[in-house]
Amino acid sequence: MSKDLRSGLEDTGLEETTLQETASNGRMTSLPVDTVRLEEAARRARARHSAFYALSFRNFRLYFVGQLISVAGTWMQTVAQQWLVYDLTKSAAWLGIVSGASAIPYVLFAVWGGQIADRYSRRATLVWTQTVMMLLAFVLAVLDERWWIPIQPWHIAVLSAISSVVNAFNMPAQQAFVTDMVDDRDALGNAIALNSLRFNLARFIGPILAGAVLAKVGAAMCFWLNGLSFIAVIISLLMMRLPPFKPHEDSQPVWEGFHYIWKTPSVLRVIALIGIGSLLAWPVSTLYPVFATNFAQAILGKAATAARVSSYSAVTLSQIMAVNGIGAALGGLALAALGERIPRRVSVYGGALLFCVALILFSSASAYWMALGVLLLSGFFMIVFAISSNTKVQEDAPDALRGRVMAVYSLVFNGLFPIGGLEIGFLAEHLNADLAVCINASVCLVLGLGLLTWMLMDRRQPVR
Repeated sequence: MSKDLRSGLEDTGLEETTLQETASNGRMTSLPVDTVRLEEAARRARARHSAFYALSFRNFRLYFVGQLISVAGTWMQTVAQQWLVYDLTKSAAWLGIVSGASAIPYVLFAVWGGQIADRYSRRATLVWTQTVMMLLAFVLAVLDERWWIPIQPWHIAVLSAISSVVNAFNMPAQQAFVTDMVDDRDALGNAIALNSLRFNLARFIGPILAGAVLAKVGAAMCFWLNGLSFIAVIISLLMMRLPPFKPHEDSQPVWEGFHYIWKTPSVLRVIALIGIGSLLAWPVSTLYPVFATNFAQAILGKAATAARVSSYSAVTLSQIMAVNGIGAALGGLALAALGERIPRRVSVYGGALLFCVALILFSSASAYWMALGVLLLSGFFMIVFAISSNTKVQEDAPDALRGRVMAVYSLVFNGLFPIGGLEIGFLAEHLNADLAVCINASVCLVLGLGLLTWMLMDRRQPVR
């Protein structure tokens, strides 16, 4: 009997012995076999190979739709906020400052966010965090409307710092909540891949909408729409049918997640690789407004007025982020369909190294269309790397520690990203954006090759 069919039979409660007795008898109708449940088992076995298997679970479908709307709004705000900061300051350093403002609060609170995710209802935690982030979006919108005082870049930095505190509790709960929404452990990898696909569909939709709204109305409307978009995910969370939450009854301290990672080399390497990427590769997106303005100037010509270049840069920025999002969405779809057939090591390390190579090519692109093409590839390999790393860590982490382990993962990913944004912003300010990207991506590539060498030398681990 195949592994998938046996697992499907266990899901439906049909014992393998019943099948063996039926097979020996040769007559299906002579034994009390529940053919409906048998067909359901076969259907589940086939569904496990579907690219959209996790969507067969009602709770996951609700979350997928709600988050798609909400994250599209978040990406609208991300584009508008970056454009607004650069429009106010004309400084790459200020882009890094606003990005870096969210680093310290996240680092301080993320580990405790993981403990909350293990000991309290993850749904309730997410409802609260999404509500607070909705209110913060409305505050930013009110400031940009300039009804009271002119908005300043430090206002945006302060709100980013407050958001990072909320996100320190939101991200571990969100990461661990995936296992609560799917009833089949075998669906975890597919659910994570579809989560990433949803995120990157929103990453494509959000910037396109942001470009249109920025050009026609302004940044404030993007912030208003983002605030309203949180309503969708809050409703989806409240509509879910979940069993009562049972906190893990253990006395393990909040730092136990770090201890587990340190003692598990395969997980330690993946999280180290994520940390390197978060510090050096992902922050390249911090400089997208600089590249958007440079390309807008090149397209319009030197005779274009500053106001014309500023307006057109909103269009090029939305195109840059949308194309990168398309590549990421394609990468997520590819992994959802083929991820279980590709060894995890290949997708983790291969995705990371090719992501760095694509960024090096982006830094040397002389034409706008070339830059967009490379960004498509960058988005593809970026998300292959990210999804595979997330899946690897969640699969290996024990249930009682998953929230704390994913808190460390989120701490590394989200905590180092703003620091990297600060670093690359100042590097671009003192050198230039192209050279800053090339330096960061090259260092990331070398360090990634070092971790790959360590992994290949460690023959004790079975290939996954």
